[in-house]
Amino acid sequence: MQLHAGQQRVHVQKSSSSGAQVVRAARVAPRRPAVRRLAVRAAAVNGKVVCVGEALFDFLANEKGVPRSKVKSWTPYPGGAPCNVATCLTKLGVPTAFVSAIGNDDRGSELMKLMKEIGVDTSTVQRVDAPTRDIYVERTKHGDRVFAGFGLPSEQYCDCFLDEEKLPKDALKDCDIMVTGTLGLAAPKTRAAMHTAAKLVKSGGGKVFVDVNWRPVFWEDTDAAKKIMLEFMDLADVVKISDADLEYLYDMQFVTALLNPCSVSVIGFCFVCISGTVLVLYIT
Repeated sequence: MQLHAGQQRVHVQKSSSSGAQVVRAARVAPRRPAVRRLAVRAAAVNGKVVCVGEALFDFLANEKGVPRSKVKSWTPYPGGAPCNVATCLTKLGVPTAFVSAIGNDDRGSELMKLMKEIGVDTSTVQRVDAPTRDIYVERTKHGDRVFAGFGLPSEQYCDCFLDEEKLPKDALKDCDIMVTGTLGLAAPKTRAAMHTAAKLVKSGGGKVFVDVNWRPVFWEDTDAAKKIMLEFMDLADVVKISDADLEYLYDMQFVTALLNPCSVSVIGFCFVCISGTVLVLYIT
């Protein structure tokens, strides 16, 4: 997914991580017809929805069927699932705040500028002295996208350093819904902040929505990942999970969950996504 805020001039520069050319074309979405905005109740100044998690750049290879080491140029797209949700909700007219740790670098400033232009409340963002995450994505001959690694070791990126002491406590207690993922759980400091944020939301009567995303490359200790993710999901009121992640976390095939949804968890609502296309709602 990508963020769109209108067209942007394209230019080429060297990537600081790989040395390859980078085509700067992050915002080239064509003009679309105006869409009808949702009517929502007036919210608190910090927003009724708070998205907690990473903001980053996906660097998509411009050549197909070429390994990362031989890719000549990349196109960066701003993203990160929690950031994408924040921008999309804002475009729909839902007041939304974004809680994240973003680097004090050019990429971090570009992400902040884009979110502010869209209208996301970024007063809840922590700026840290660590690089903003970049993810490199190869393309097969058929155009399918394949993860090709980071520019730096995963634990060095800014999203690993969300500080629970600097969380916007009032905004979290006042929000109706907190939307978050599970990638941040791989970093101990951010994990602690995510747990605290979820508890603050629930203390104020809000709900916690967790979008499960199992990516081993983010984890230094993959053996501990399963327990850590399940413990965090215990705080969730709503969970979205893919069929692949369902199998990893619960050792369960989708058909089993379909026949016996209560076996998935004690969560109130659970969305199970099949190959990214089919979505099923369970009331457990």
